[in-house]
Amino acid sequence: MSKTRSIVASGLFPFMPVIVCLSMAGCERTEQITVYTAPSHESLQTAEFLADEARRHPPPAPPVPTRTIGVIIPKGTQFWFLKLQGNVDAVAAREKDVREFLNSLRFINDEKRDATSETLVWTLPTGWHQLPPTDLRLATLVLDGDPPLEMSVSKLPIQPDLNLTDQILQNINRWRGQLSLAELEKDEMGAQTEKLNLGDSTAYWVNLSGFSAPRPAMQPVPRQRPVADPKAQAEPFEPKYQKPAEWNEAAPTTFAKISLQAVDGNAKVAITVTPARGDRDSNVNRWRGQLKLDQLPSGQLAATAKKVQVGDQTGDLYEISNEGQTILGVIIEDRDQNWFVKLSGDSQLAERERPRFEAFLKSLQLRKGE
Repeated sequence: MSKTRSIVASGLFPFMPVIVCLSMAGCERTEQITVYTAPSHESLQTAEFLADEARRHPPPAPPVPTRTIGVIIPKGTQFWFLKLQGNVDAVAAREKDVREFLNSLRFINDEKRDATSETLVWTLPTGWHQLPPTDLRLATLVLDGDPPLEMSVSKLPIQPDLNLTDQILQNINRWRGQLSLAELEKDEMGAQTEKLNLGDSTAYWVNLSGFSAPRPAMQPVPRQRPVADPKAQAEPFEPKYQKPAEWNEAAPTTFAKISLQAVDGNAKVAITVTPARGDRDSNVNRWRGQLKLDQLPSGQLAATAKKVQVGDQTGDLYEISNEGQTILGVIIEDRDQNWFVKLSGDSQLAERERPRFEAFLKSLQLRKGE
């Protein structure tokens, strides 16, 4: 037994330096293995986890039943819109009040803007009050009650080269779309609208019920503090540009900062520059609708855009044509809003004015100098 142990011991002895060397090398460089404990799928589905997920990712609110009472009044070169929208029963209960209010509407000359321009005025019923104008509204009329309701007042220019009835129908269908209702065909318009005589004007009355996205509750309007020095208020920025000599000033519109036109006999194109919010796809499809074209999905719209220089900025140009009419629409993203530069009208004249339109875009400054 002792002989055997001696042989084994002596057999291992030559390898001892190698083992020592390997051991020393291991002391100098040790690979660390980090072990993590991953929670199982089941362990994540706790009540606390699910409640936190629900708070961070709430499901979209379901659409709510909504009624819209709307009035469209074409007058001169403008469409006037009055729209009351809200709870189905609450709006229906105020229909008589709204009809009586409409009898107070009248148009007067707006000499501050143009001796031939007319503006809409009214008499507020008891229990109604008026809020200041906003970017998209000339006024908001609040009907007190439980719940209170808002009537918006706005206007848009009538497109002189498009059929008036078609334009009225487009706006009615815009309201119907807000309530998830199908669009009306032209031959259905008479049965779905009511004509009202308002003095020397004709109004188109619609009463619609459908479903819309829930609106936030009305918040109390803070009282406006008087300004000690009105001159101290910052004046809004007005775009700077160079007008082609062949273009003329046009009658101002509600939202446009610049209104120009080019005329050749019976042919005309209008050029406007307007600041507004809203996504570009909806606006481009609205332009397409003005020329009786179908809407396009976002990807196809993006493929039609061309980059153009607008002053020291870059915009996207959308060219839309149909039935002898053309729209050259440019959208410029600028901080928290968009600028819309639009040339619209006779296709042949639009093509002739294209070089002047491009020069106008390059001269257009939409930001204050830093």
